[in-house]
Amino acid sequence: MRHSIGHYLEAAGGAEGRKDNFLLIRLVAATLVIYGHGFALAALGSGQRDFFTQYLGYRYSGDVAVAVFFLISGFLVAGSLERSKSIVRFALARAMRLFPGLWVCVLVCALVMGPLITVQSQADYWSSPLTWSYVWSNASLAEIQWLLPGVFESNRYSPAVNGSLWTLPIEGSMYLYMGLLGLLGIFSWRWLTTALIAGFAIWTYQSAQLQSVPLQEAARLTLFFACGALFYIHKARIPLHLSIVAVLAGVAWACRHTVHYELACSAALIYFVFWLAYVPRLPSPRWLLDISYGTYLYGWPIQQLIAKFYPAATPLQMTVMAIPLTWVVALMSWKLVEEPALQLFKRWSKKDFSLGLRRKPVVGVSG
Repeated sequence: MRHSIGHYLEAAGGAEGRKDNFLLIRLVAATLVIYGHGFALAALGSGQRDFFTQYLGYRYSGDVAVAVFFLISGFLVAGSLERSKSIVRFALARAMRLFPGLWVCVLVCALVMGPLITVQSQADYWSSPLTWSYVWSNASLAEIQWLLPGVFESNRYSPAVNGSLWTLPIEGSMYLYMGLLGLLGIFSWRWLTTALIAGFAIWTYQSAQLQSVPLQEAARLTLFFACGALFYIHKARIPLHLSIVAVLAGVAWACRHTVHYELACSAALIYFVFWLAYVPRLPSPRWLLDISYGTYLYGWPIQQLIAKFYPAATPLQMTVMAIPLTWVVALMSWKLVEEPALQLFKRWSKKDFSLGLRRKPVVGVSG
């Protein structure tokens, strides 16, 4: 179909060498998380509301940004699964994207930042079980640990060292589910895959409504990830037109005083992200690097440092200070950790990983 997602992908030479706007969109989303967190972490942010809450009444900017992350991730991970010749290669690709940057961030927070700013003695800090459980629990994503001994104890909102980590176990579980579908060969059957992914996402969401808020948020992100994967599976059948963006935005606005408003906004957001990713020619300078993950990882700790040493900062002041600092650290993370890890994976991927070898793509290119 002309002007479909598949059409734009093929015109750009496929997903491997795609010329899209995802890099820029993800960086904007990661930066939006910093903006949203400023209203919680800044001492003078109490009672103030961010743009999305104030003017759109649709959650808050951090929620929207994380939803965009999961939506794009579902799309790209489905593409990664299609291109992978084996489940081992797919699993390694996902692990090398998720863990190296996380590990270094956890170590920097626990072994560098923590001992420098803790209010406890150095002996107490290094001997505390919390110091070492922080490293293991967060590096493995077994269970997110928020606290380090004596760190950020006087901060207004929370002493949490890195409140952004809560989404990463959800992301990792999505990789596992997708890998399982690929291992079973189910992705070769487009409509069966659609039914399974959609059914699982809806069941997860409905089941979580009677549970705790964290489970509800996890279910919501699962839905966005699933939508991203389904958009990839049906990429040849989904047209991208500005008129559809306008219609969905109009429907969302018409529903603003109803219980369907969030659903309508989510639908409009999902479609708009893919339209924005492929249709307009947004500026994409050569120096624009993939620092969105590092921006997401380091934004919260840097904002907590600002809250500690500049407690009078307003949300806007915190945002203005945190963004350039975070981008610099994220750039270091990309150049020194993430990019070398991905290059190492490319060298590994030349080897023959026979486990789970498939003779045909797991997702039909034609949709």
